Amino acid sequence: MNRQRTQLGTALSLDSPSRGLRRSNQAGAGSSLKPAIHQREPIEQCYRTLLGVSNSAILLLSPDSIILGWNRSAEIISGWMADEVLGRSLVELCLPKETRASFRITLAQVAEGEELRGLEFPLQVRTGSQTMLSWNLTRVLGTHGDLIGLMAIGTALGSDRGMEEELRLAQARILSEASRAEKAAEEERGRIARELHDEFGQALTGLKFDMAWFSRKLLLLPAPTGSRELLNKVQVMSGAIDALLKSLRTTIADLRPAMLDDLGLAPALESLGATFQHRTGVRCLVEVEQELSSMELPSETSAALFRVAQELLTNVMRHAAASLVRIRLYQGDGRVTLEVTDDGKGITRERMSKPDSFGIRGMHERISLLGGHFSIGGVLGVGTTARASVPGRRPKALADGPVAERSIP
Repeated sequence: MNRQRTQLGTALSLDSPSRGLRRSNQAGAGSSLKPAIHQREPIEQCYRTLLGVSNSAILLLSPDSIILGWNRSAEIISGWMADEVLGRSLVELCLPKETRASFRITLAQVAEGEELRGLEFPLQVRTGSQTMLSWNLTRVLGTHGDLIGLMAIGTALGSDRGMEEELRLAQARILSEASRAEKAAEEERGRIARELHDEFGQALTGLKFDMAWFSRKLLLLPAPTGSRELLNKVQVMSGAIDALLKSLRTTIADLRPAMLDDLGLAPALESLGATFQHRTGVRCLVEVEQELSSMELPSETSAALFRVAQELLTNVMRHAAASLVRIRLYQGDGRVTLEVTDDGKGITRERMSKPDSFGIRGMHERISLLGGHFSIGGVLGVGTTARASVPGRRPKALADGPVAERSIP
């Protein structure tokens, strides 16, 4: 079959050895298409190069879908060489049956002068599989306004979508691994807390009893020279042991409060608020919806909300200069929300955006691992409000009743 190569208008010269857009001008392959006057201009080389190196399939079609041009990328995407498809119907050769009618209607619209962009039609490749392409279609006119053909530029969506899917899966794996790491860290904190309690706590308690016994024995002995000094020394050592025990209990509670595991999040928050008020003298109100007492939260959810509350109270103690802190725990729309508000200085935007704001960043990350949302904002001289909201589960039995608000005694 003899195929004569011509050009697209005056700008697209196609007789290039670099396999640009190939055309057929067979009789019957679109007799209404008039060949343009052959002209050579420097810009033609740019178009030939573009056709050759483009990653998009660039086709020249007649209004009834006969293939008149087929560039190198069209060959790669479809598996059909240009010499095999020129003069054949794109609709019959490369489109699935269910899309053929709509594609013919689209070609008719373009032939009437409508320019269409971003149309998604699958291309059925030589092996029988399908590749989804996004098509831009427009008319190609000659120097006198005569219709040369319809230009169809198809960009494969499969690679972009595949990359998006790979990124989505990679992100999911990262979140999964981070969640596992956080869970492992909580378990390790619990293990260390138990060991501190069982080993060091018991040893210090035993030592305190020994010092008390030694003190009693000293009091029963005759008063030799220096016994009073020795007794004072024993009392100092006993006081040091008391201080160590208190510090140990605080460390254990910070690592993993037993109340969180034994009684749940609400009592643990109340205990946290009581400790905060005792340490700082700042009044702390803890407000918990009654129905949450019967809600079974996953351990990682309870731990995350408790850690956020710990961090927020630490920030209040260090930066806020507040006189009142309110902790609220409530649920709605299938989510459990922790809200901590203070009446202090009010956090500034500059403070939140500081590179060394590891505490705020850590709270964001901890909550996002659970599919939740964390926000914090403040008004200068009014105070700061922070919220951490995570997916929750409905309680086994909903208890009716008003919200209970308690001031830590």
